[in-house]
Amino acid sequence: MENLTKTEVDYAMAKERVNQIRKFYVSLAVFIIVFAIYSGRKYYKAGEVNYLDFNNVSVIFWIWGLILAIRAVKIFFFNHDWERKMMDRELNK
Repeated sequence: MENLTKTEVDYAMAKERVNQIRKFYVSLAVFIIVFAIYSGRKYYKAGEVNYLDFNNVSVIFWIWGLILAIRAVKIFFFNHDWERKMMDRELNK
């Protein structure tokens, strides 16, 4: 295994975090575009769209939205200090 400096480890962790955030934003953008197309189509056919009625919005969007919400919490709200401590501990061995 390579001997990495703290700067190299910090850079690798930052790069991975930025990559996760980028993937999340791409997924969110795709969700918004597909949901807008779906909603526009429903509005064009029925004349109204009720987002709070579970039966009027596809289950796929509810599941997709839940997955995006879980990913957002994982990326933005969980503390990465634990991961950093474990990496430092492994690197010091």
